[in-house]
Amino acid sequence: MELPELLRKSADKLLTNFCATHPSSEQHGHSRLIYRLSGSRATLIEEQYCCPGCRQRTVRPVAQFRYHRELTQWSLHYYQGERRAWAFYLNCGPSLDLAKILRHVDADPLRMFWE
Repeated sequence: MELPELLRKSADKLLTNFCATHPSSEQHGHSRLIYRLSGSRATLIEEQYCCPGCRQRTVRPVAQFRYHRELTQWSLHYYQGERRAWAFYLNCGPSLDLAKILRHVDADPLRMFWE
């Protein structure tokens, strides 16, 4: 199910700003953050290039935000690489405010999102 239009625009704006201002590219060399909105989910992804000007890259899922229409809340999920699956992140409960959840990803107190 798709996000309501105003919510989608709000999420798009928040995620664009988060990706543009996050210091991951400074910390990890030749990388950048991107996101993909699909249905009721937004996935934060780190693209890492092997060298400047190269086209070869690796893609690493960072976090996924799922909107639950019946609860009008966002939930946070982290990627379990060994299982190749998303799991609910228990340290940050669902919230009406996606910005609050993004702040939690940025702080990453349990080191689940940033290597």
